Amino acid sequence: MENKTSSYIKYALGEIILVVIGILIALQINTWNTQRIDRAKEQEYLLNLVEDIKAQQILVNDQINHEKKMRLQVEKALVHLNSESINADTVNKYITNITRKSFVVNDPTFQDLKSSGNILLIRNNALRKKILSFYQYLDYSALVIQTSNETGISEFRDFLMKYPVVNINFKDTFKVAGNIDWSVKTVSIPWAKKLQEDKLNNKEFLFVVLNHVAQRGRNSSVHIDIMQRMEKRIIAMQNDIEQNLDND
Repeated sequence: MENKTSSYIKYALGEIILVVIGILIALQINTWNTQRIDRAKEQEYLLNLVEDIKAQQILVNDQINHEKKMRLQVEKALVHLNSESINADTVNKYITNITRKSFVVNDPTFQDLKSSGNILLIRNNALRKKILSFYQYLDYSALVIQTSNETGISEFRDFLMKYPVVNINFKDTFKVAGNIDWSVKTVSIPWAKKLQEDKLNNKEFLFVVLNHVAQRGRNSSVHIDIMQRMEKRIIAMQNDIEQNLDND
């Protein structure tokens, strides 16, 4: 009886050990499978981030090109306004084409990572911090340009509209950023040109105009500097992510 009891106990213990081992193996397999799925998700997110960043580079280039064009228009306007003979048509040509452009942030993958909590799928802690820092600076850059557009540049446009600095009726098409035409069919106003030139021949008023135009150019210079810094961050961020992809 003692031998049978001992055999039963050993058998029972063996069964328990086998069950435990089976559970542990199942848990390990499940862990490996979960890790495999997470790694696949991580790689997909990183690839999508690279695509978003490439698209962002195009938007940054568009912003730089626009701001350079605006600064060039400002420089031409300043030269003419500082000349001996101010021609209203020339002023209209240069200044009415000085527009503003909103900077667009392209971050769908990053927003998904944040909202879903999947940012933690990125195992490389240093890379994760760099990604967070990159998009923080991107949002900061967009905010600076937005604030500049809504304050300084808007004031510039309001000043032009309030005082006879330019005549927006001198041509049929007047376009703003994005190539949007918001003009109506213009009419000829013979006396407008003389009114405009007489006003600009007033040195005190002309000095105010020069300051407003110059400040618009400085706004573009600031925007260009921010975008060029953003370009460097884009290159560095893309390299960091691609290096991480190459290591997997």
